[in-house]
Amino acid sequence: MKTKSIIGIIFVVASLVKLASIWGLIHWSWLERVSDEPESIYFAPILLILIGVLFIIDDIYNSRR
Repeated sequence: MKTKSIIGIIFVVASLVKLASIWGLIHWSWLERVSDEPESIYFAPILLILIGVLFIIDDIYNSRR
């Protein structure tokens, strides 16, 4: 596992934890502070999930060469 995969996994896990906090599945006070704008609430975690998945896929693709 290379650095890109590790960073991708961290992005995905952190974003999923943030979304779980927003939806009330977990209750961590330091994750519940969000702004009032819905696009900023969901845009950042979904963007980080996409970036993390792209990092993981890119690392897997490049390691098979």
